[in-house]
Amino acid sequence: MIIRSQYMELLKTYRDVPLVKILAGIRRCGKSTILEMLRDDLQNNGVAADHIISMCYTSEDFDDGMTDKDMYEGIKSRMNSGGRYYLLLDEVQEIDGWEKAVNSLL
Repeated sequence: MIIRSQYMELLKTYRDVPLVKILAGIRRCGKSTILEMLRDDLQNNGVAADHIISMCYTSEDFDDGMTDKDMYEGIKSRMNSGGRYYLLLDEVQEIDGWEKAVNSLL
């Protein structure tokens, strides 16, 4: 994996700012890799693994008919305790209404 330190430093400056961050780019440019690097960096900086929720919505594990409500319930069920959670949602645009689900989790 090629470490993209410039992108990681930029992401770190906004890490605990209470806003939704969207990583956008052309296909196959490394967005998923950056999410993996962000997950690793969070863990290396003391964030408990169970407080980092990584989901990829192109996985065969998800039904094509998944709704925003299904998405919300799936994420919410993994938030078992208090504290800050980090959501790393890859290919989230595959879920219609994902914005509503994410905003409801804030």
